[in-house]
This record gives sequence, structure tokens and C-alpha cells, in this order.
Amino acid sequence: MAKIIDGKEISQRVLDEVSTKLRAVQQDHPNFKPTLAIVQVGNRSDSNVYIGVKLKKAAEVGLGTRLIKLSEQTSEAQLNAQIDALNYDKSVHGIIVQLPLDTVSKIDADSVIDRIDQTKDVDGLTRENAGEF
Repeated sequence: MAKIIDGKEISQRVLDEVSTKLRAVQQDHPNFKPTLAIVQVGNRSDSNVYIGVKLKKAAEVGLGTRLIKLSEQTSEAQLNAQIDALNYDKSVHGIIVQLPLDTVSKIDADSVIDRIDQTKDVDGLTRENAGEF
């Protein structure tokens, strides 16, 4: 028998839990504010909507955000350099690459995703993290 789940309820429960845990950490470290970096290549309207929701939810739970918008002319090497910079940036705690990539040149999205440090891979899409599922 199929079980119907309430995705909105589960989502809200996860957001509440993250918010509670963050507030607890901030009791001991009041200046700590984790930052989520979202990398967008191009300007797809559907991606803009999804990013808007992510930014709103992140703010609701107390996360800082950084939106990096790259043009559709961005090359794979340029995108990889941006990911590398975020990987090494200690002020960034999580990274999302908004898919699909909206570029004029072909970029291997899987290769770009795998470049994200697995400890900063919010979506769990790197090979290392996907293997954990």
C-alpha cells in the first residue's frame, strides 16, 4: 500500500530543526552566521524563481546568502575557478550550483558539481555524497 507524505510538512520540520540548531550554536558563538553561496549561470526565469525561494528560506532560518550570477558566456574553466574560490572561502559554508546551466558553450554539469567540496555540497550531488545515499 502506498503511503502519502506531506512534503510541505516535512520541509517545514527540517527548516525548523535547522533554525533551532543554528540558534543553539549561536548561543555559544554569537557572531557565527553560516553562509550559503548559490551560483547561477545565465538568467533562466525558472531558475530565478527557484533561487528566490532558496534565498527566502535561507533567510528564514538565519543563514547568510551570497548569490553569484555569471553570464551565459561563462566557460567551464571560469565556472570551475568560481567553485574553487568558494571551496577555499572559509566564510562560505555551503554551495549550490543552480541547474540547469544556461550557457552558450557546453559545460559538463556533473564535472562542475563534482568540483564542489563534499563538506559544502548542500544538494548532495557530488559523487562522494550521492554515494552516501
